[in-house]
Amino acid sequence: MMQIVIGTSGHIDHGKTALVKALTGTDTDRLAEEKARGMTIDLGFAYLDQSITIIDVPGHEKFIRNMVAGVSTIHIALLVIAVDDGIMPQTREHLHILKLLGVNRGIIILTKTDLITDEDWVDLVELEVRDLVDDTFLENAPVIRTSVENGEGINELKQEIMNQSKSIETGLDRGFFHLPVDRLFSKKGFGSVVTGTVISGKTKTGSELEIIPLNRRAKVRAMQTHGEETNSVKMGDRAAINLAGTELDGFYRGAVVAEPNWVKATDKLIAHVTMISNTRWKLKNRQRVHLHIGTAEVIAMTLMSKPLEAGQSGNVLFVMEKPVAALMDERFIIRSLSPMETIGGCLTLDPQPLLNRKALKSWTDVLSSNPAKRLHQFIVHFWKSPRSMGNWARYFHTNERQVKAWIKEINIRNEKGLLFTEETLNNSIELFRKILIRFHKENPYKKSLSKDRIKEESQFSENWAIFLLSYLEKELINLEGGYALHSHSVVLSDADELLATKLDLSVKATAYRLFKANELSEESPKKVLEILHILKDDGKVFEVAQGMWIHASVLNKLTHDLSQYFSSRPILKVADFKEMTSTSRKTAIPLLEYCDKLGLTQRNGDFRNAGEHLA
Repeated sequence: MMQIVIGTSGHIDHGKTALVKALTGTDTDRLAEEKARGMTIDLGFAYLDQSITIIDVPGHEKFIRNMVAGVSTIHIALLVIAVDDGIMPQTREHLHILKLLGVNRGIIILTKTDLITDEDWVDLVELEVRDLVDDTFLENAPVIRTSVENGEGINELKQEIMNQSKSIETGLDRGFFHLPVDRLFSKKGFGSVVTGTVISGKTKTGSELEIIPLNRRAKVRAMQTHGEETNSVKMGDRAAINLAGTELDGFYRGAVVAEPNWVKATDKLIAHVTMISNTRWKLKNRQRVHLHIGTAEVIAMTLMSKPLEAGQSGNVLFVMEKPVAALMDERFIIRSLSPMETIGGCLTLDPQPLLNRKALKSWTDVLSSNPAKRLHQFIVHFWKSPRSMGNWARYFHTNERQVKAWIKEINIRNEKGLLFTEETLNNSIELFRKILIRFHKENPYKKSLSKDRIKEESQFSENWAIFLLSYLEKELINLEGGYALHSHSVVLSDADELLATKLDLSVKATAYRLFKANELSEESPKKVLEILHILKDDGKVFEVAQGMWIHASVLNKLTHDLSQYFSSRPILKVADFKEMTSTSRKTAIPLLEYCDKLGLTQRNGDFRNAGEHLA
């Protein structure tokens, strides 16, 4: 059964807590300070039935952050206005917050009707409220007049809540367990207990969860929902989770408990900001503001191209004073630093900006509020390292089904598990060709360029480089792990042909002595190395170690001699190998190591055994 969360909103002392008690029988003023002061300071919770939770949020301006924490998870808002006071400052601010956080259904409740005997006055208050909610999600909402003293409207209100709850559709499940913490406490003998509304996913007893931004992990020892023990909780549930082996030190409301490896702490994010139409504030570059993200409150500095005034919108980079857990496409509130007033709503466009400072400015300005178009922007921007659908789902904090729907809108190719555009494919192929063309031009006598060099010069990811190599299969020649264009061929001049013949003979004549390039010819070492690599590509010589060469015929003889040796003896000592090859230790060691690499020998401590490739 889907859990429905109802949230109260409205000015201080307008009867929210009393209304919740009349509906549920529960007094949500649980704190001694709340009792003494006669106001709700923190979030309070009550249950209308097994599937409906009511969150009683504070109305006082000083406790607005707690109100935001409650509103961020509700399905139905109860806008509470006392008829003896009418519309008050927090009435307006709470309504703004409800709109900015995307709440889309609610009920208007006029309280304390027993205090007013003049019906015309109550009618006038209702008219004023209707004007206030015009052009908002509450413009067609029912208005219910109530009194907790005589019971007026309480049953009607309860029925309306029940009726609206039946028609609420489950929101899109992001696909991973995610719970913003709105309360936490220690229970003797049990450890830490956190409470909150499950925003997405599900979890069960025994599961490992990650606490962000604390970078800790803990297992679920026990859970409750609606005051009853349970083995699992899911999206929409109000949950209390007992985390084994976790102390409250460093733990705070605003933290997030989530499935591991889905959510990362961030100290900067890009968001689309919409300013309230009647705010007196301007939002300027390098301005310090309060952000209310989920159940967290943090001070941040703005980085933006141009100021935003009342009713305007634009993208802003926020640099926060402490890290928070933020999700892609998450709605949150921005308030002025002092005095604190709600000035706008935000939608997260990039919770983990990875670009350098110079690129970040232009990236901030162009990011789209449309998630499908934004995914296209990410795919194009990171064209050298395309990701899989699952990777993009994780980055966008959603499920693969949603990503599939987006890529249908934006004409994205999905091949070999990678998402890319036609343009990025063409750009990558062109860069690939340019790298090989330049290499062949600068190294006319080298037959191929290694895959590692291609990756280094192109900065392609491993998966993308492999994909491109297979895509260009008809254009490329694969030579011992290196690649060349089909159109490229090595043509030696007469002089170089003569040098190649001399080097071939010289390497053969050196036998096991392994001379270096500058010792084989009076030609420049660069030229000698170029020709040696050509001979290597032709299978005539091999590079034993850096700059040390052996002839193919000599290697064949060595293979034969090793085979003969091991036919009668199980182990080979370095001294035996020196005698076999008539070499010094300086030459014998690199030659033996080369034999190990080829599988002709296998090192076993100070000895060698016959290798698996020895004929």
